[in-house]
Amino acid sequence: MLVWTFVTATSLGTLVASGILRSPSSSSIKFSQRLAREADSHDGVSNVVDELKSLALVPEVAGLDFDPKNYADAAMWELYADVKGEHLVCLMQATDKGAGFLIEDKRTPPSAASPWTGDLKNELATWFWHETDWDKSWECDWERIGLGKAFAALGLNAKPAYEDDGSPADGHNDCVSITHYDKEDYEDPEALWPMMKDVMDQKYYVGGKEYMATGGYYQFSVNKIDGAIIAININSPGSMANEFWVRRNWGRKAAPEELPGLRFCSDIYWAYWARDNPNVKSLRIYGASMIVNEQTVPLVARAFKNVGVKSLAPWPGTSFSWDTEEGIALIGSPIGATIAHMLIRHKAELGIKHISKVNVVTNDYGGGRPRFGEEPRKDLHLFFEIEDVPADKVTTDPAEQQKRDSVKHGIEVFESKVVHMNKNGSNIVREHIMRI
Repeated sequence: MLVWTFVTATSLGTLVASGILRSPSSSSIKFSQRLAREADSHDGVSNVVDELKSLALVPEVAGLDFDPKNYADAAMWELYADVKGEHLVCLMQATDKGAGFLIEDKRTPPSAASPWTGDLKNELATWFWHETDWDKSWECDWERIGLGKAFAALGLNAKPAYEDDGSPADGHNDCVSITHYDKEDYEDPEALWPMMKDVMDQKYYVGGKEYMATGGYYQFSVNKIDGAIIAININSPGSMANEFWVRRNWGRKAAPEELPGLRFCSDIYWAYWARDNPNVKSLRIYGASMIVNEQTVPLVARAFKNVGVKSLAPWPGTSFSWDTEEGIALIGSPIGATIAHMLIRHKAELGIKHISKVNVVTNDYGGGRPRFGEEPRKDLHLFFEIEDVPADKVTTDPAEQQKRDSVKHGIEVFESKVVHMNKNGSNIVREHIMRI
């Protein structure tokens, strides 16, 4: 046992030295904690070694810890508040047809709906997605992470739905880990310690066309009983493919047609939210834990600066309504945009919903201590509250009003596009080319 533990620790040290695992990345910390736990059991050692070998072939995307002094500059703030955030707010509050019109969808009638519906089991397999083993009990124990009070205040159970061995537990949170590579695609399956093929050497075929794995992965929890999805580790196929391509000095980014057709986080969320769910309309909370996203972190710091908040705090933390500049910026952030897109692209199933409030919190261990192998941390967590859009706030189809006005005045509009809209869709600026 001592020999195996030594080998495992040496492997981890090699990866740290090579830059694959980097502090302060939350996924690095989580993996170190898992190593400490599994080294206590003989059965766990082989699992750790397997994952170490997989991690050696999957680059880690850098991230930021929260620092109130490192806040978004004016250009970044304008991009995510005035452009991206307002656009997403407007689309969430519109009907599907209205949202389709605003994004200039070419379908008749226009629609914002995603082409990916249902549980997507077959589609995920077709596009080379693989569910991987995960410590469901450990990763989905939100009390352990220090978010018990936040979950309770939001009406969410904080405990895992399954034990690590897959047997049912008493909680409501089911952890999902899905990767765009196959950790069991080995270079030599007969080797004593089989090594996973490099991600870019893993190939698959769709419609007769060859694609390569990207290394993307999504890890999150789904709580269908209380109505929540919580992001844990999110790295899209596009961002991870670019990491690999840089490593191989290809000199360019991956083109959209080289990526899996089913690749966006919002569609992956939908697949697992809809699966065996008798009440898909019950979604009311989206959370993101241990955020290190390089755009979202400084946006939160800028929001704090705007309202005079100096530091992160446990629940109730700091909240921003959807109709404030700060709330809109966080909705437009990469973290907020993910769930906004799911709401926009699945109105037929979810109803017309929007993000009504953003809560910013940090860990609260309640005077207790973290488990073995963990250090008390003050991580950044976001909770987006989701509600139905009030009927009088729903944006009706702008195209119909435009058509009525054109007919009334004898004007034929044969080319038109949106150039600006405000956050609730009540003022839309379009560029028209008209024939009178």
